[in-house]
Amino acid sequence: MAVDEILQHVGDSGRFQISRTVLYIILCLLSSPHDLMENFTAAIPNHHCSVKLLDNHRSEINITMNLTTEALLKVSIPMGPDQKPEKCRRFRHPQWHFLDSNVSIPNNTELETEPCLDGWTYDHSDFTSTIVTEWDLVCNFQSFKYYAQTIAIAGHLVSGLVCGIFSDRFGRKPLLAYSCLAYGILGTCCAFAPSFFLYCALRFLLSASINNIINNSTILVLEETTAQWHSKIIALSGLSFSIGQSCLGGLAYLLSDWHMLQLAYALPHFIFFIVFCWGPESVRWLMTTGRTEQAIKDLQKIALINGKKDIAHNLTTETMQSKLKEDRNSTSKHFRIKDIIINPMMRKILICNSSIIFAEIFSGYGILLDIQILGKNIFLNLILLGVTDIPSKSIAYFIIKNVRRRPSIAFILLTTGSCIAITIFIPEEMYVLRLVLFLLGKGSFAVFSCLSIVYSNELTPTVLRSTILGVYNVAARIAAMLSALALVTRKYFVHLPLILCGIIPVAATINIYFLPETLNFPFMDTIKDLEKRKRLMNKSISKKEEQDFLETTEC
Repeated sequence: MAVDEILQHVGDSGRFQISRTVLYIILCLLSSPHDLMENFTAAIPNHHCSVKLLDNHRSEINITMNLTTEALLKVSIPMGPDQKPEKCRRFRHPQWHFLDSNVSIPNNTELETEPCLDGWTYDHSDFTSTIVTEWDLVCNFQSFKYYAQTIAIAGHLVSGLVCGIFSDRFGRKPLLAYSCLAYGILGTCCAFAPSFFLYCALRFLLSASINNIINNSTILVLEETTAQWHSKIIALSGLSFSIGQSCLGGLAYLLSDWHMLQLAYALPHFIFFIVFCWGPESVRWLMTTGRTEQAIKDLQKIALINGKKDIAHNLTTETMQSKLKEDRNSTSKHFRIKDIIINPMMRKILICNSSIIFAEIFSGYGILLDIQILGKNIFLNLILLGVTDIPSKSIAYFIIKNVRRRPSIAFILLTTGSCIAITIFIPEEMYVLRLVLFLLGKGSFAVFSCLSIVYSNELTPTVLRSTILGVYNVAARIAAMLSALALVTRKYFVHLPLILCGIIPVAATINIYFLPETLNFPFMDTIKDLEKRKRLMNKSISKKEEQDFLETTEC
């Protein structure tokens, strides 16, 4: 394509591309913790019903002045099956006879209890404040935490439906810049939300903003580089996401107040708003939308940053404008959204790949949205889950370069499902073994996140890529939403979420059979290229057609 030739002419790996890639990696570090943040901001600390004997120092002071806190809890809160104070019930009247060691303690069911009418007392040893402690989202209201996560993920879904349309219509740069501004403003407001329902609304809008930020920053940096750098950029972005998740665990440990943690990730986006307002628009987008003059100006800016002043001057010639115009005409005339529906090959690819993405995201988010089920130290658990991704993303780069796509994805789906399903049969006391299996499952999910980006792009013609990737994004967000809702079913059957997360990816492996192999094939530009590839794989194409296909589709 002409734009690739021009990018090589002005420098496809110069100072501009390096600085934009570094900026993109930093943005990935900052954006990756968004969906995982509620593991800490919505953490559920140990709690029990408020006890008047402890809260009111004047009440029965002559009786309680010489008693310890443990003794007061013993006479006020019934013990659960785990011999720990009940979290949602209390005795209607203090059971003073429990303090007499010579009196046998009757069964709690024989004693009169009541709900926590005066609220709850929380353990603040790990978190000084969470949305759970601020709005009492425990006991009968504990499901509200998962509903909040679902609402937040719904923001990704809605944004995914419209992000591609607005990006193609108004450009990558303005949507990215104003999404950064919106995230900064909305994140600051969210940190000081006065009610739970306003908090949920703001989280919904924050998710919509962060989805635009991630999608458009990825598109922008890939469209400003040639194809030979794409695998490296994807691998680096994957590593930055993993490091960002690990950093979240450390930062949440330092900032145990949910308001401060929310602010810490919101405020830096104001800086990115200023940076992206200054930067150039995507040359590819300018070219395909007929904005040739602006494309020339931005290419001149890129050439100057890369230290090629002579080339920057030559870009103003009629010849360069003609190349851009010719390339724009050759690609845009093939674009038909209805081709996704009427073409059987596109329908099959869309349905099968969406099913695979749905299955893996459902299981991956089942791990990430509720890491408290791993027990022990929640901060260390998230750090380990992030650190595990680092070698996984390195392995992913090797797989992308050398291993066939279909068997790789099938193996990843089977590994993720198996690791989650096996933990059902391992008791909670075997913490280390459960953690190792979850780390293996998370590592497989990390490999999939990189491999899926490459495979989805290879399966999709350029003229339909933005639209179809938007569909895949919708499938992923629906999976994440349902995964959050599946966690609510734990109160009906404790193992049901893990069963679902284990079975669905294993069942989804059947879809691999219906998808083509794409390793070492060039990107396709049109649906005709897709049909030629099928004929090539079926050995029903002539040598001349094969050579033409490899030449015309190579970016």
